[in-house]
Amino acid sequence: MNHYDARGEALSTEQLASVAAYEQALDLFNSLRLDPVTVLQPALEADPDFISGHLMMAGFMLSAFDGQLLPAARASLEAASASHLRPNVREHSFQAALQLWADGDLGRANRLLGRHVIDHPRDLFALQLTHMSDLVLGQTTMLRDRVGRALCQWKEGDAGYGYVLGMYAFGLEECNEYTRAESLGRHALDLHAHDTWAVHAVAHVYEMQGRVDEGIRWLTTGTAHWQQDNALAVHNHWHLALMHLSNEDPASALALYDRAIAPGAASMAMDLVDASALLWRLGLRGVDVASRWTVLASRWREQAVWGWSVFNDVHALVALVGDGDAAKVAAARRAVEAVPPTAPAPWWSEAGSLCEAVTAFGEGRYAHCAELLLPLLPDTHGFGGSQAQRSLIHLTATEAARRAGDAALWQALRSEGMARKTSIAPVAHHERLLRAA
Repeated sequence: MNHYDARGEALSTEQLASVAAYEQALDLFNSLRLDPVTVLQPALEADPDFISGHLMMAGFMLSAFDGQLLPAARASLEAASASHLRPNVREHSFQAALQLWADGDLGRANRLLGRHVIDHPRDLFALQLTHMSDLVLGQTTMLRDRVGRALCQWKEGDAGYGYVLGMYAFGLEECNEYTRAESLGRHALDLHAHDTWAVHAVAHVYEMQGRVDEGIRWLTTGTAHWQQDNALAVHNHWHLALMHLSNEDPASALALYDRAIAPGAASMAMDLVDASALLWRLGLRGVDVASRWTVLASRWREQAVWGWSVFNDVHALVALVGDGDAAKVAAARRAVEAVPPTAPAPWWSEAGSLCEAVTAFGEGRYAHCAELLLPLLPDTHGFGGSQAQRSLIHLTATEAARRAGDAALWQALRSEGMARKTSIAPVAHHERLLRAA
């Protein structure tokens, strides 16, 4: 039997209570508030045949991009397959894509999801998962265009329309369409006041344009609902810390690390990524963060699932290098190098060079680090993440060149960094912007 969600998509279930739980959990997930799992789980226990509910639970696990959760995602997909109900066309399509993702093939899963949201553009949950996978795969233009393909099937007043605009705003920002991104991000928040992704999109605009004072106000005044009980709390604090770095205030950035970014009991892999990225940036500036590396490296050793994500693995290696344990660094690199060259995840062909460069920097072999990173710089989108996250590679290459005494390369990379923001900030601000992460 089918019931329908608020956007008219069929859900295979015989219980209206399951539909209500689905809608509540979806709204929490759309806004990244905690905890959609605790809302959905009782519905699945009461309605074990709820196919879309099991697929949603699998999506929750996969969207964390944490290899530790892959078994839970696979279990949810098995539960969907075990339902006594017959999946509808949308559910069948969605499950096929999620199964590939859970099996470790995010690239093929993303392609199937891309087709799925063409055929089912009002499947809001699938659209958001596809958006997230585009980000992790470094598919910058698809962050914009994937949502753009669906927009004609949405209108003001539709349930969840503001969340679609929030995703589109982020895609526009990543494609350097800053004016439209800011406008749509603000409009998305007018429609859904708890849309943390829209807050995040506008924060990116301020960061990329060098409007850091506005960015700090944006994240601390009026939109501060993201700071607690939110899956993006650590990440938005990371952005706030980068803005403090742009303002030449590493002390405030370090204080934010200690208060809101350092790993806690509930930290997921993406939280650890932000912790690694901030400590590394602080270290590039000469800030002493040595004692913090030890705690972070310990968490990575507990949580790292090597070979599933280049993005995660490199950030894990960064923490191990920062901690200075050569044996642990060597073991991590062996794990990365053991990944078959045919691995479906992006950028594995470059992972060895990137890991060697990070290791070389930690060992003080700065010229070698810069030499390895230089050919990677034109194509860093394959590393995954946003422009702000990928800038770590350019910043490392720039600082490695400086420490190696390669004045020509250092000046060239500094000039490149400044030129990227020439059209969006006064020339007088370029020196400050260059140092911004």
